[in-house]
Amino acid sequence: MSTPPDPSHQTATATGGSTRLRGLPAMIGAHVSLHAGTTGMRAIGPLVLLQADAPAWQVGLLLACFGLGPMLIAWQVGHLVERHGYRKPMHVALVLGAVAVLCAFVATLSGDARTLGLCLAGAISGASANTGMITLQRTAARMASDAATLRSQFAWVGVAPSASNVAGPLLAGILLDLAGASVAMIAMMGFPLAAWLMSRAVQAPPVPASNYVRTPGALRALLSNASVRRMMLIDFLVFSAWDVHAVLVPILGHARGLSATAIGIIYALFSAGVVIVRVAIPWLSHRLSESRVIMFSLLATAAIFAVYPLGESATFMGVCALALGCTIGVAQPMIMSSMHQSVNEHQRGSMLGLRSMWINFQAVTLPVAFAAATTALGWSALFWGAAAVLGAGSRAVPSSPLAQPLATSAPPEK
Repeated sequence: MSTPPDPSHQTATATGGSTRLRGLPAMIGAHVSLHAGTTGMRAIGPLVLLQADAPAWQVGLLLACFGLGPMLIAWQVGHLVERHGYRKPMHVALVLGAVAVLCAFVATLSGDARTLGLCLAGAISGASANTGMITLQRTAARMASDAATLRSQFAWVGVAPSASNVAGPLLAGILLDLAGASVAMIAMMGFPLAAWLMSRAVQAPPVPASNYVRTPGALRALLSNASVRRMMLIDFLVFSAWDVHAVLVPILGHARGLSATAIGIIYALFSAGVVIVRVAIPWLSHRLSESRVIMFSLLATAAIFAVYPLGESATFMGVCALALGCTIGVAQPMIMSSMHQSVNEHQRGSMLGLRSMWINFQAVTLPVAFAAATTALGWSALFWGAAAVLGAGSRAVPSSPLAQPLATSAPPEK
């Protein structure tokens, strides 16, 4: 993969620094490793429950818990990053990631408490990954100087969870087949440890404490912004599509007799599609329009959902998953860019916290709803219903974002 532009290196050159500073690439590497632990646990947990003959609603509950932790702390994390920059929030994320793996390992050894333990681990792990993601997003945005660079930065940032969605589930599925759930789960500890090592090399732009102002009514001010509300609706549509696929892959794969490795490969192919499209965005950022790309994303995803139930083989599921990764994955950097340009500089940390609360609220509620809908209506109806909603929701795409000036890069922190 090509190396993303390193704004911190540009800053060092401009200020006469002689040492090449490691900014965005090092931060992305650390978050890839941190988030891979979460995605691996998210892949192992449902399969552990299904192999124990747990009902589909428990799988949905477990997946929902991966969004519960982030939803509860996202607003505070947004302010933490706004005040302290990169280092302190990332340390919080690393500690939470290690604790989550230990909880999940103990849960795999339990009997009656298996579901409860996995749900607790999922909530903590989700909080870890989300804290790291908000930290990465806000730091990368501070490095951008114009809208095209902002789109490029968010595309590179979007590679982090996408790459981790390849590494985590693939390794988890292989280890689950070869060595069992307990070994597979404790192996996930390697990811936060590797993230800790990489994060030590990061030199990111700090935020002086004097620049931080926590104003009352910040949430009300954001919600009164029509552009923010519109993009939150589009975020809902995109993440609903993401969660439909996440819920149905293990249920559908298990029903068709696929191995854990095959299911892990399907997850990995979806994530590979996301990585491919996001790596391409920085090279095209000056030619892209947020609105047109988001419109394409919604309509193309609806078309793939419409044909997904028509094939039954693992190969067909894998091809659809790869295509979905491309169509769903291209939307998020454009949504982030539009939202960032729709608010003032001092609102951007709060905006990231609000957006994270919103998408994790969906992560809590939608998996349970989708799992229940699958039980009641069947998985084909859920795919086709999602296709119809996405097609209708494309009407909400705005004609253009409300652009605001971007802040320039700050000197890297020591």
